[in-house]
Amino acid sequence: MTFDGPVTAEYLLAWGRHTHGSPLYQRLVAVTVASPELMAVIRRITNRPPSNVYFAAIQFLLMDDPEVELAGFYPSITEQPRPPSEVDAVFTRFVLANQERIVGIANERLTQTNECRRCTALMPAILTAPFDSFHLVDLGTSAGLNLAFDSYRYVFGDVNWGPTSPVVLEAEAKGDPPRVRPVAVGRRVGIDLNIVDPAQSDDRRWLDALIWPEQAERRHRLRNALELAAMVDMELIEASFLEVLKDVLKRLPGSEPAVVMNSFSLIQLDPAQREQIAEVMEAARSRRPIHRVSLELIDKSDDWARLEVGRGAGMVQLGTAHPHGEWVDLRYQVLP
Repeated sequence: MTFDGPVTAEYLLAWGRHTHGSPLYQRLVAVTVASPELMAVIRRITNRPPSNVYFAAIQFLLMDDPEVELAGFYPSITEQPRPPSEVDAVFTRFVLANQERIVGIANERLTQTNECRRCTALMPAILTAPFDSFHLVDLGTSAGLNLAFDSYRYVFGDVNWGPTSPVVLEAEAKGDPPRVRPVAVGRRVGIDLNIVDPAQSDDRRWLDALIWPEQAERRHRLRNALELAAMVDMELIEASFLEVLKDVLKRLPGSEPAVVMNSFSLIQLDPAQREQIAEVMEAARSRRPIHRVSLELIDKSDDWARLEVGRGAGMVQLGTAHPHGEWVDLRYQVLP
């Protein structure tokens, strides 16, 4: 969901609705909203979305010091966690005692892609492009996991796609079954304000800390995907995609088509900046065909992420998806 600040109880409660599968985070959202002191801490965070980096910064600290009392509530740290119903006072004490470190980490690091299972939605949308060979550009690429989309194995019931892979992405296909076909990817370029180095322990820990505490399967998948993405030839550029996207699209070889995708990255931009991205891509279409793919949860009235595609001015909604790729609901009849 979008964040335009300042942080309000309404915003945080709405964000908490999307912490699917995390009883601990649902409890911690309620604890934070009920405490003026904790709300004052999260309001000091300037990075977007503040809720994500606030809870990730706390888990990041606990992973580095698992003997702290609060760590005993985190399934990501202990095998026998204490129940969330007992966490209120312990959480409040820890945050208030460590608020400078929490705010410092949250304002230094960013919410970044750590869930390659989102490719269960991105892949079918990419394959709606009207070309079989294309360059691939990822906005908000983190460690480049989405750029390696064709290195994963996909299973949607009876529909299978991709090579034999250590990363198998299973998802429920609601609506229309995914339409799959062979494609060839040329250049792969990822842009991010903070490129993640999978060989750097703190970077790996930060991506881990962005995962809900209860989601052990996601952690296992993240480790395998990081190893696989490291073997894929890609260019990762550390910069604002607002500033370099125009040049990146210009530098792609020839006039060959390009697919430009984003997933949970435009949420960190304001409406004017999102319009700027659309204008850059529309101007770039004078040089090459461009197919856009977007998976975002920007509108706070949406319960699930919107999957949108575009081949010219404007976008059409191809379907909806679980934010972490557990299912995708496709409606191909919307395509032009």
